[in-house]
Amino acid sequence: MKKHNIRVREFLSLSNEAQFAWIEKNISDYDMKLYGDGYLGAYYPCSIDWDEYLDNREDYGVSGLISSQNENMPSDRIEEIDEGAPLTKKEKDHLANAIAENDHDSWITHNGFEINLSNGSVFVLFEGHSLGPGGYDFKFFGTFETYEKLLAHMNTQPMGYLE
Repeated sequence: MKKHNIRVREFLSLSNEAQFAWIEKNISDYDMKLYGDGYLGAYYPCSIDWDEYLDNREDYGVSGLISSQNENMPSDRIEEIDEGAPLTKKEKDHLANAIAENDHDSWITHNGFEINLSNGSVFVLFEGHSLGPGGYDFKFFGTFETYEKLLAHMNTQPMGYLE
């Protein structure tokens, strides 16, 4: 892996815009590094309009969405939900997971790679928005001093997962 002639502290002291400009100038294939091994995980950033779903349970098939996440859901509970019973926290979590699973376009990917600098390395993170068959529209997010700090950031994202 190529070692670049800039020190870690110097790179980290650059603004996000300057870091990205440096990456564009010095790593010609940076965008290709974001695919394959560069894929780190994803998260679902959309907030759910609970009132919309709960006020229109039949239109959205709320009980079916919940039961798709809980195979052991009793039929009498499904009927109660269809009739307007309040949802438990676990049922809301199941509903959120089912909504997210069916909303492929709203997921945002985490992609990144390591850059070897003159006295160490840093880890850069990009977020990818799906363009369908055209790939992803990657946006530079930022730089982390360690891979563990990058993972810790990723773990703070809603409904996220790591690859």
